[in-house]
Amino acid sequence: MIASSEEYIEALLKLRDSKRLRNTKFLEMLKAQYSMPNHTITATQLAEAVGFQNYNATNLQYGTLGKEIAGFLSYIPPKRKNGESIWFWVLSSGNDASDETMNGHYEFVMRPELVQALETMKWVK
Repeated sequence: MIASSEEYIEALLKLRDSKRLRNTKFLEMLKAQYSMPNHTITATQLAEAVGFQNYNATNLQYGTLGKEIAGFLSYIPPKRKNGESIWFWVLSSGNDASDETMNGHYEFVMRPELVQALETMKWVK
């Protein structure tokens, strides 16, 4: 577990109060993912849902959101083989691209504690 729902709530409120949600699509991204079956979405679907040009923009922004929340949680995510931090891991686990995933793409699966936090905060319906 990355954080409890209470810790996610605290981190999200700190993000909001620091005005780091302004002029971003961070909240839209969380709402779009939450609204999907099993809170699971691909980067392409997320791009379409929030109006990004492509999945590259999604990956950048989703990772940035993860990094912001990680900072408030004092969480250090795992690293890729090339040494880069996997910032989205703060928000979601994942399903590797395969014949079993949506359109054969990697899937972001929102962490249950984050789901609960968003519901408790009434940021999602």
